[in-house]
Amino acid sequence: SSSLRAVPGSPPATKSSNMLFGTKLLAVAALVASASAGFLKRDEHVQLVLQDPDKAETSESAEPKVPQQPLPPEFYVLGVIAPGTFLAGLIFVVVLRSLEGSPDASGGGDAEVYDREPDNLDEDVYGAGVATLVRDSYSMVEGKGDIVLRISRLSSSFLLMAFVVFLQVFVVLQMQALVAGRAVTEIRQIYGRYEYVMYGAENSHVYLTPNGFPRGADERWFDPANFDRLTDDERASACRIPFSQPKLLLPILFIWTLTIVTDLRRCGDLFVRLILATPTIDSMKDAIVECDGESEVIVGITRPVKAVLMAMTIVPRYLIDIYLLWLGCRWLCATPSFSDLLLNSVALEFIVLLKDALYAGVVPDRNKRATQNTLIQPWQRKEPANYRVFLSSFLLIAVTMAWVLYYVYRF
Repeated sequence: SSSLRAVPGSPPATKSSNMLFGTKLLAVAALVASASAGFLKRDEHVQLVLQDPDKAETSESAEPKVPQQPLPPEFYVLGVIAPGTFLAGLIFVVVLRSLEGSPDASGGGDAEVYDREPDNLDEDVYGAGVATLVRDSYSMVEGKGDIVLRISRLSSSFLLMAFVVFLQVFVVLQMQALVAGRAVTEIRQIYGRYEYVMYGAENSHVYLTPNGFPRGADERWFDPANFDRLTDDERASACRIPFSQPKLLLPILFIWTLTIVTDLRRCGDLFVRLILATPTIDSMKDAIVECDGESEVIVGITRPVKAVLMAMTIVPRYLIDIYLLWLGCRWLCATPSFSDLLLNSVALEFIVLLKDALYAGVVPDRNKRATQNTLIQPWQRKEPANYRVFLSSFLLIAVTMAWVLYYVYRF
C-alpha cells in the first residue's frame, strides 16, 4: 500500500476526497456487476423450459430446440471482466493508500517502519520504453545531446513496444481461430455425442446448447448402460476429455492462471508507481534527479507523458493478459489428450514472455543500462511491519483459485 501524503508539486490529499472517489468507483463497479448478471444466467431459461414436463417434446421424432445465442464470451471478457477487475484492483489500491495515512496504519505490528527507496524498473520491453520516454523527454527539454538522436531512440523504443503488442495480439487471434476454436468444436462434438447416446439417443430427451450441441434435458433419461452403445473410439475420446480428470485439470489451470496473475501484478505495480505514486508536474524539466554514475530517479511526470505511458505500457498489456488468461483456459479445457494438456500449458507461456525475449535479444546494451539505472518511486514510501504488509500478497492465491473454480463451473 502507498501513502497519499502530500508530495512536492501536488496538492495534499484529504480523507473526504478519498472516500468520495472510492464511492464513485464502487458505484461504477456495481453497474458492471449488474451488466454481467445476464451472462451468468445465460442457460437458466433454457433448462427451465426443457425440464418442464408440460413443455417437453414427447415425440421421438421431435427436433431438439435451439435457444437464443448468448453474449459471445469475447465481449464478456473484454467488456465486463477486464474493466471489472481493473476497478476492483483500483479500489483496493486506493483503500490501502488511504489506510497508510491513518494514525493506526501500523496497528497489529511491531512498530518497525522502513523508509522505502526508489526501485528499479522491470527489465523488459515495457521497462525500456518507460526509461527511454522519461529520460529522453527530460534531455530534450534540458537541451542535452542531439535532439535528432534522442527522437530516433525514442521512436525505436515506441516501435518496439508497438511490435510486441502487435505480435502478441496476432498470435492470440491466430491461436483462437486455428487452434483453440477448432479444439473447442471437436471437444463439444465428442461430448455432444456422449450426451445424446447416454440419454437414449432420442431428440425428445435432449436440448441444444446455444452452440448447437445436445445436452440431457432431464436426469431420469440418463442410463449408464447406454455407454456400451458408443463405439470404442467414442468411448476413448469421451474418457480423454480434461473435465473427466479434475485432479489433473484443476492444478494445470491453477498454474496457468498464476502465471498470468504474476504478470498482471507487475503491470499493476507499474501503474501504481508511475501513475499514482509519482507526482504530476508541469514540465519534464523537473522529472528527473540525477545521481552518481548513470543512475537517475524519476521524481515527477507530466500529464501528457502519463497518458502516453498508460496507452503504450499499461492498457495493452493488461487487456492482452486478461484475454490470454481466458483463451488459455479455454484451450486447455478443450485439449483431448492428457499428455498434450501438459505440453500446451507450457507452450502458452511463451506469448507472455515475448516482451522479455525481445528485450534480451533486440534492445541495445546502452538502453539496457539506462533501464537498469532508472529508478521510480515506490508505491509505499513508509512501510510499517503489520499483517497487511506481510500477508496481503498471499491473497493472490485465493484470487487464482477463485478464477479457476469460476471458469470451470460457471463460464
